[in-house]
Amino acid sequence: MTAAPAATELPVALRPWHPWLAWFAPELTGELGALLQRMQPLLGRFRGQVKATAPEFDGLDDLRRRGRYERLLATEWLLADELPDEFLRRAASSEHLFLAPRPRAREAEKGIVALFDAGPLQWGAPRLGQLALWILLARRAAQTGSLLQWGTLQQPGVLRDAQDAKQLRALLLGRSFVPADAAQAAAWRLALDKLERAPGECWLIGEAAVDPPAAERWTSHRVRLRRAVQGDVLEVSLSDVAGVRHAQLPLPATKAAVRLLKGEFAPSPPKDLHQRHRARVSLQRPPVIGWQGRHVAVPLLDQPGAAVYFVPQQGQKKAGKIGHQQWRDQAAPLALAFGGKRLGGVLSSEAAMYFWQVPGLAAIVEAQEEDRLSAPPGLGVWLPMAWLRHRGVQKVCLLDRAGRLVSWTARAASRPKPEEASPALVERSVLCISQWADDALVYVARRSGQLMLCRLSVDTGPATVLPIGTAPEDTRVFLAGGRHWRLGLGACAVRLSADDGGEGRERWRIHAPNPDYRGPYREHPHAWHAFEIGAHKAIALIFDAHRGRFAMTGLSSDRSALVLHSSAGAETVYHAPERIEKIAVCPNTGLAAMLTLHRQLILFDLSLRVLLGFFHAEGGANG
Repeated sequence: MTAAPAATELPVALRPWHPWLAWFAPELTGELGALLQRMQPLLGRFRGQVKATAPEFDGLDDLRRRGRYERLLATEWLLADELPDEFLRRAASSEHLFLAPRPRAREAEKGIVALFDAGPLQWGAPRLGQLALWILLARRAAQTGSLLQWGTLQQPGVLRDAQDAKQLRALLLGRSFVPADAAQAAAWRLALDKLERAPGECWLIGEAAVDPPAAERWTSHRVRLRRAVQGDVLEVSLSDVAGVRHAQLPLPATKAAVRLLKGEFAPSPPKDLHQRHRARVSLQRPPVIGWQGRHVAVPLLDQPGAAVYFVPQQGQKKAGKIGHQQWRDQAAPLALAFGGKRLGGVLSSEAAMYFWQVPGLAAIVEAQEEDRLSAPPGLGVWLPMAWLRHRGVQKVCLLDRAGRLVSWTARAASRPKPEEASPALVERSVLCISQWADDALVYVARRSGQLMLCRLSVDTGPATVLPIGTAPEDTRVFLAGGRHWRLGLGACAVRLSADDGGEGRERWRIHAPNPDYRGPYREHPHAWHAFEIGAHKAIALIFDAHRGRFAMTGLSSDRSALVLHSSAGAETVYHAPERIEKIAVCPNTGLAAMLTLHRQLILFDLSLRVLLGFFHAEGGANG
């Protein structure tokens, strides 16, 4: 069976099924888990069948006054010889004593056989019920120390195991255009009678009546599945020796139901995983990832510009084209960011800085010497930049080397105005920024020794969200969340200490949204719960959807593997074919973009553990 996540990483109600729910993507686990929870009470307790064979005895149990005369006590026969009248009187009065043998205990059969109707009446919603019953019966068999065997009514005599996700997909994909009939049922009845060991329970799952006449019953349980006339509801009826039970269960959401019916339990790699292109990319700086995790840009080695890669999506049939966007010669990019599909940034040329591919903004004019941006060219990393847009208004935010967060605001369709070229100071002592929507970002600033979580949007100025606490002066801070910010609150990681010995060991405090808190999060510390973890040279904080937790991302000591650090320890999630030279991670989606020694660009989804793209570029190991 596929290795399952630790049971403690699932909600308490779903932990009994964690070996089977591990086969599914996190977004499907909740939907399927809810159906399992509601269907489980219908099954009742296990009642294994006992074969009707002649009883076996194991020694003597007791003396009784009734029994067969071949077991009559020897002293009673002596009485018949000496006092025949007394013998007859005692016989008439039931006073004789008989030997009572002890019957050998017979254990009920434990195996379970489930027969599913694969005909057209069970397509759609009923098939989702069959999927849930398959998992419930597999766990039921595991609890009794046996195995589940299953088959379809349309294939009499063919039984399969139920030990991995491949078998479950076979159930979903094994559709038949022929409805089940009495001849197929009779053939199955004959096949089951020929089994070496009779099953403890035999389940018949389909659309037929659940309570047939006694003469027609050849299974211990019958289940009828049908979609309700109104609403997204599944009607379930179950009949066994205890009677008939009925229930109406809500179906999973349409998007999740479609994936389940197709057998798409977990994301699969795109069809065109490996691609080749002629661009010679540079290894001097890490890639740039759009805030939605859909586009990646890598600077070129031999020409001023960048190669733009479209991140393959689930179900995508064709590989996206690789674009090239160029800037003027002798210009050095200081910061790059995506505004939708467009790549823009701030470039330095001689003594001036200017915007590139940002409509409405041109050269940066710095009014006063003391307000000059701390953005020296030639840095090994990009300056953090966010490009916010909303209803034709855009705001470009830049965090310089001195920790000053500045912004420029303009209309995308207008011509650049001199008064809009000077940056507006948003806040000083800012440690990090993270764009989580097209028009909003969050950032962390230090105020009077305290770290504060703040937000900023196109339409509004900076606003304080929550206090984070104290931290060392040389601390680092990461933000993550994506959809969590949309729901109210994401997560924050604060470095508490770093090893000075060069081994890269760090101690981090993670503030994650509290799932038990339902009130407004503004200025409420209880909206967060904090815990500490150890990490090795952490690069980013992400939400690990595969495990349902926030985790720190880092590289192995030899820079050949991606590692996730959480409260459960370190987990290696991907081994690269060679040394990873540069890496960037999207804090909203968990997309990791890696540049290897020979300029291969590898795209890996840390959150879902899926390899998305492998781009082979020309060039050697230098540059």
